[in-house]
Amino acid sequence: MMKSELLAPGGGLDSAMAALENGADAVYCGLQEFSARKGAKNFTIDQLGRLRQWSFQNNKKIYLTLNTILREEELPEILRTLALLEELEVDSIILQDPGLVRIIGSHFPGLTMHGSTQMAAHNSSALNTLKDLGLTRVVLPREMTLKEIKAQGEAVPELELEVFIHGAQCYGFSGMCLASGMMLGRSANRGECGQVCRTWFKKDKERGYYLSSTDLWAGPNVLKLQEMGVSSLKIEGRMKSPAYAAAVSRYYRAVLDGRNEEILKPLEEDLRITFSRESGSGHLESKKGLHMVDRDFPGHRGLPLGEVLSGKGRKVSLNSPVALHKRDGLMFLDSRGEARSFSLDIRKTLSPGRVTIDLPFQAPPAGTTLYKVQSHDFHSSAFKENSLKPFRRTLSGTLSFSPDSAELRVPEMDFCRTYPLHSEESTGSRGPKEKILTEFAKAAASPFVLTNLKLEDGDLKAAGSSLDRRFIPPAALKKMRQQAYRDLEDHIDDRREERIRSLETNLQKDAASLTDLEGLPDRLSLNPIGTDLPVITPEELTALQPAADGGRSYWPLTPLLFPQYEKSFTEALKDRLSSDSSEKWIGIGNWGHIALFKALRKGGLKDLRAYGETSMLLANSQSVLLMIDLLGKDFRGAYGWIEDKKKEYPDSLTPPGEGFHPPLFISRNCFKKHSLLESCKDCPKHMDYQMSQKGGSYRVLVRDCLTWIFEEN
Repeated sequence: MMKSELLAPGGGLDSAMAALENGADAVYCGLQEFSARKGAKNFTIDQLGRLRQWSFQNNKKIYLTLNTILREEELPEILRTLALLEELEVDSIILQDPGLVRIIGSHFPGLTMHGSTQMAAHNSSALNTLKDLGLTRVVLPREMTLKEIKAQGEAVPELELEVFIHGAQCYGFSGMCLASGMMLGRSANRGECGQVCRTWFKKDKERGYYLSSTDLWAGPNVLKLQEMGVSSLKIEGRMKSPAYAAAVSRYYRAVLDGRNEEILKPLEEDLRITFSRESGSGHLESKKGLHMVDRDFPGHRGLPLGEVLSGKGRKVSLNSPVALHKRDGLMFLDSRGEARSFSLDIRKTLSPGRVTIDLPFQAPPAGTTLYKVQSHDFHSSAFKENSLKPFRRTLSGTLSFSPDSAELRVPEMDFCRTYPLHSEESTGSRGPKEKILTEFAKAAASPFVLTNLKLEDGDLKAAGSSLDRRFIPPAALKKMRQQAYRDLEDHIDDRREERIRSLETNLQKDAASLTDLEGLPDRLSLNPIGTDLPVITPEELTALQPAADGGRSYWPLTPLLFPQYEKSFTEALKDRLSSDSSEKWIGIGNWGHIALFKALRKGGLKDLRAYGETSMLLANSQSVLLMIDLLGKDFRGAYGWIEDKKKEYPDSLTPPGEGFHPPLFISRNCFKKHSLLESCKDCPKHMDYQMSQKGGSYRVLVRDCLTWIFEEN
């Protein structure tokens, strides 16, 4: 059986090391720019290099996240970042932006691409498209079941799959959530999520956290994922502490290693104390999901200690399943649902069993659950990054000697330079080769080291001598090595800058070539007729009518098409399109639509055209060019990135226009079942609800167990 990789979050250098030293096989990290977790500590290039150097020596892997949408003006900066990451030999780049896929695929062959869960690749059509673009792995959405994951692995066996096993779950599909961007101007697709889903809403005057998802806790299900050949098991949490990174890595390492319950129980308790909301197996065991929303409290609950048996004054009694220590943090929810936290002030440890605890405020009533949210011994000292050696790129070269000089050649860097180095015939029995190699193995502050160094006699042989019979003064050799390293470092920097300037020129030429795209109507006018949704879903395909304009019909496809509907939807759509005599324009709003469009064309529908939908999040010229690469002359136009209120995307993209309300959330969590806690029995699977928040009004539609939420004003 294949061993799955355990992949942990590295929100900063301290968290990354905590995870790797406690059982993780790899970590995923972000730089201080272009990361979908801008609120994390993230890495400087130097810190990433130090971690990379350590990972080489300890057989661990480092994945770098550049998983945000890129603005046009950021393309030159991303080129420099990619060049540096290529030199660091990171194990992969995790990405979302279509333009970044094109840039790396065309210009950075030394980088491996992994598709972020932000790409919303949830069916084989999407996976095959990404595979053909050169991606070697894709992170599947958290909403997929074990059965669906297995089917996708069998459908596209050449592609590695990565699956989330633990941590926070978003209410909406990653990459499709526009709530923070549209409501707060802080796009989750730019790493600035304001976590709208963790705030309260009102429904029928009742206030609740209706969209606050529980945490995913796969537990033993990771063994099933490993059995079905999932390449990587991913833990969420780049915003969380080093203590969390250590605890979650220890726990899942033990699960994967087959440890028994006696070992797992205290590891699970530690993990719950470091950070844990209410949790469950998410959608892994059921497409409907199991306990998906905690509408009472959105934050860290920790380890449940049990219900208060009695509370009087400022004392409570309960049966604690674990020992309690001085300075442990405890918490309960008061009658208003707000957290009341306090630190234990006790003289000695309280053993498990019946205990009485003093509180700094009025005791809650009997039946209130107490939680342990902090442990007295979970305090770690700050990690010292200088304890890790700086990154050293290993280079190969040749030193060729003459009586008065030495020529250094480094072919991979196209470097060749001759240095004065006087040597004399030696009467000793040993030549200077060992001393030369030792000297050149000293890198000092250089980002490389010439360890693979071949020594040649060169012109010494023509002079009737050899290196074995020469004496080179140590001071002269050191001076020559220092100068050679400075020259080589300057040469490498110059080569990098020259390469970046050349690539910038290429990208500018690419952008200037985008002159043939057509403008599109305001996006609101493309909404299908006969549905409340702005897109065409499998359930409503036969009943609705496409919008028509200027002899064209527009077919904006749902960005969410689960595998079980993939084939039937394509066939039903073909039937509808075949009866449409107008020129038909298909909206490309998901990676899976590209293969679907090609299948329709191949099936005989030659009059199809394609345009980029708002859900494709096209924000730069390279993104548009990738669509043209994939669809050719059939790709006729595209809407610009809808979260960009300033419309800073290229002129070749059409602004969506006023009045169009895209879905803020598309969720596999049924609002009726998970947020309102109502039964599925006799459900019509077609409901409308209203919510409000701080003067805003929101419409919640449930269609075939999926939830769509729209802003109304």
